[in-house]
Order: sequence, then structure tokens, then C-alpha cells
Amino acid sequence: MTGNALRIGIFRSVLELFGIVLVRFRPAQRIWGAWLVAVNAACLLFIEHIEAQVTLGAVGVAVLAQALIYQRKRFIRLLGVTHFVWLPMLTWIALRLDAVPKEETAFHAWLIMLIATNAVCLAIDASDAMRFILGERRPYYVW
Repeated sequence: MTGNALRIGIFRSVLELFGIVLVRFRPAQRIWGAWLVAVNAACLLFIEHIEAQVTLGAVGVAVLAQALIYQRKRFIRLLGVTHFVWLPMLTWIALRLDAVPKEETAFHAWLIMLIATNAVCLAIDASDAMRFILGERRPYYVW
């Protein structure tokens, strides 16, 4: 993929990424991927809150960055580093938890699930990044 690095568009790249995660992964990884997508997409249920709006923006930036990497290198272990844009978001949300009104239990529960889920994802991403640094650079899933 030298001179033709952008053979597919962003939209197709995003669709292929989601297809790999939700269809091609092994069952346990597929369940994890579906959970991760669902928890982050649940921000749309609470979009009137600034925390959900920030989550939507951070997730959008991460997906766009992943699509750009995928266009050039395919499904490599470096894709997860894009999730590091979540670090400031998760820190900010964690610091705001006490300010969430007690009667908004569903919103509060979603924030806790978001923090926990994305923190686990960041740990997995750190492991994948280390594996990339140590030499696992070839694409390991294809659409």
C-alpha cells in the first residue's frame, strides 16, 4: 500500500472496522467489542448532559483516527492508541460524579459503566501498543 494509501474512504473504513470487531473477532472479543460500542453509544440516551456530549465527541475523534490508521495500515495493534483521547474525558467525568443529582440514577449508572468499561479498554490498548512496539506490526484481522 505505498502510493495508494487511501484506497478506501473514511466511511468504508469505519464500516470495516465495526465489521471486524462485531463480526470477525472471536466470540469473547466480539462480546467485549459489542459491549464497548454499546456503552459508548449510550451517550446518545443522555445527550442533554455535557458529559454525554463530550463522550460523543471523544468517541468520534477516536473512530475517525482509527479509520485513518486503518486506511493506511489495516487492522494493526496500534489502532487502540486512539482511545487515549479518552483519558482527559474519563478524568473529567470521574471528578464530576459527585455533582450528578441523586435522582438521575440511570445517568449516574451510565457514567460509572463508561468509566469502568473505557478504563479496561485503555488497559487492553496499552497491552496492544506494547505488542506493536515489540514487533507485532502486521494486520491481524482482515475484512
